[in-house]
Amino acid sequence: MRSDEHEVQKAICQYLDIRGIFYFAIPNGGKRSKSEAGKFRAEGVKSGIPDLCLIMSGFAYFLEVKRPKNGKTPKGRLTYNQKNMIKALDDVGCETAVVYSVADVIGKLIDWGFNETDSNN
Repeated sequence: MRSDEHEVQKAICQYLDIRGIFYFAIPNGGKRSKSEAGKFRAEGVKSGIPDLCLIMSGFAYFLEVKRPKNGKTPKGRLTYNQKNMIKALDDVGCETAVVYSVADVIGKLIDWGFNETDSNN
């Protein structure tokens, strides 16, 4: 994960912690040897899975965190595998979103019917 994506995801996690929302990261990124990649694939690791999974009201919601536009740097884009995985998650009824900031997450939570006072506590 690029440094700017890392900072955005870190801020999102801090926000979710403050809100008391149950979530976890799915650390699929990084370079691996072919044998290591094969082992992970056999254990169920899927390419393109979003970065964060939120569990709210008994349902899973997924966030793919991308680099925000920063000066001359364009915003991050989805890979082919990420596009396909998001479509597959949508097809089985999961809510997914590509986010570039905490504000994007707040907007998606509102879209999904969770307001500022909702939490899992």
